[in-house]
Amino acid sequence: MNKLRNTLFIAFIALVTLGDNAALSEVPFKVPLQTRKEWNFEKEGVQFSNNFSGARLNNCTHLQDNIYVATISPENSPINRSPWYAFKISSSKKQTIEVRFLLTYPGVTSRPKISIDGKEWKALEKDKWTAANPEKKTPASALIEVGPEALWIFAHPPISLNDLDSWSNNLAKSPSTKITSIGKSLEGMPIKQLTLGNPDATNFVFILGRQHPPEVTGSVGLMSFVDTIARDSTLSKTFRHSFQTIVIPVVNPDGVEHGHWRSTLGGVDPNRDYGPFTQVETRAVRDALTSIAKLPKARVYLFLDFHSTSEDIFYTQRDEDQTFPLLFTKRWLKGIQEHFPNYAFKRDAGHNENLPTSKTWAYKTFGCAGITYEFGYNTSFEKVRNIATGAAEEMMKILVAETASR
Repeated sequence: MNKLRNTLFIAFIALVTLGDNAALSEVPFKVPLQTRKEWNFEKEGVQFSNNFSGARLNNCTHLQDNIYVATISPENSPINRSPWYAFKISSSKKQTIEVRFLLTYPGVTSRPKISIDGKEWKALEKDKWTAANPEKKTPASALIEVGPEALWIFAHPPISLNDLDSWSNNLAKSPSTKITSIGKSLEGMPIKQLTLGNPDATNFVFILGRQHPPEVTGSVGLMSFVDTIARDSTLSKTFRHSFQTIVIPVVNPDGVEHGHWRSTLGGVDPNRDYGPFTQVETRAVRDALTSIAKLPKARVYLFLDFHSTSEDIFYTQRDEDQTFPLLFTKRWLKGIQEHFPNYAFKRDAGHNENLPTSKTWAYKTFGCAGITYEFGYNTSFEKVRNIATGAAEEMMKILVAETASR
């Protein structure tokens, strides 16, 4: 029976792939928008939906019996092999269905995270998940118990645009924090900037986030890092007196909204556009940060760009590459390791130094350390928050000491 099912599935691939076009809209952007819709299988009483912010489900078909094929496509290609999917399933009756994940671009499908309310998440049980087998040409598949209450099926627990807006608005309740807009995305969404600290301070730290939509742990790390700067501790208040922290939490809001794997609606990886500056989003970042750096007596001490990848890692310049402050990265990572003796992370110095990434642009433009701060996709939110809090404390200690000695 399994052999027959696999044969039928392979025979269905061509038909399903052609069906992807039904879930794409003709738009004046460089990448087509995914059509938001519901797939209703009335006889079986099952419904799939991608009709919400951040969703990614390009097509859905009923193969046979209780087997459904979820087609997941990137917004364009070639692209990073980090598939993002996000959809909902409901059923008129309680039943177990099999969902097969058909990727139209190579990648590794992560085991689904499931929620009934979009707030509390758990991973699908291991015994209900079968990883893809390229040699046998079988896709990843999940056995999912469904019923009248819709289940959220995501590659990773999300941090949505609404989540980030709520977080930003909460921070802005403090008189030392303000929200402004530095521009608009290609689709017209605001690109927001948070400014924390003494408005008369001329020392600056720049922080970016969510250039790549699926990189959720990066957002979790950014929020905890900034929350630590904003809190009511002696260290944080001393830091805010001497520094302004400029935070752009979502560089690529269109990508987050439409469930992209990586790109803007202009079809470009924003973190490969700090040089060409072909995208309205990266130009907005460039113009906002360079205008601040040109203020009288302004000095940029650090640039951080929060991301997610397969492991916890810092992409940096080499120690012999002179930065201001001198050897900041080496001292900071040493402080983080001492703060968390059992925390295993990596450093890759000189990574992609010839590519137009934000960290390389920041280093060349401002003379400070430009660091891509990556958390693992599967690092728990709790651990990310804990590590990011300690990392912010170690940063503030170093930079407060730097200003005190000048």
